[in-house]
Amino acid sequence: LRYSTIENWSKNMYNLNTKRCRCDEEGQIEWISGSFGSHVGYLYPMSILAGRKAQSSFTGITFAGRGQNLDTGCKVVLAAPQTSASVETKGISKDGGIQTFRSSVVATPAAEGSRCTVSCQSLMLDDRSRSDTIPAMDINCKNVDIGHEATIGRIGDDKVFYLMSRGISEEEARTMIVNGFAEPISKELPLEYAVEMNNLIKLEMEGAIG
Repeated sequence: LRYSTIENWSKNMYNLNTKRCRCDEEGQIEWISGSFGSHVGYLYPMSILAGRKAQSSFTGITFAGRGQNLDTGCKVVLAAPQTSASVETKGISKDGGIQTFRSSVVATPAAEGSRCTVSCQSLMLDDRSRSDTIPAMDINCKNVDIGHEATIGRIGDDKVFYLMSRGISEEEARTMIVNGFAEPISKELPLEYAVEMNNLIKLEMEGAIG
């Protein structure tokens, strides 16, 4: 099962939602998410891998602009042998926006031979914005492989300068770099969703949403 969603709410909205999925033996769930808009956002899908060799993946992107506080993430419960999960998220914050990523991985005593990887990359576009990563791991089984990594960075002036030297405006250069940062997420989406997400990023960079 693949569940894809691109959310773009009005910036005076509170968007609080959660999703759940249980996977039995050799079941698979893919979450693909884009979170834009809303004043306060909370997005937290959960996968319960209850059968042998069940699999889950979560791929998501969040863009927090002026006046926004977006809290996103996911939870994975490894509750059977040889289950596997992967989490890959990207967050962008601009004009004082706040974006927080929370991950929770639970390995039960039944999760022998299971594995899970969590990766979070954040891009801050100015000095006023904020990005937080809050991982949690509850490991109750010795024979599991759990990993987490997080990085936070900014757009390098050298990259902007290089693009501008090729006749591209500074605004267009920054938008191109942000689109490149988001590409691993957009390529997982159906074509019409990917086009919509790229348009939303462009509008956010122009400050035209809301």
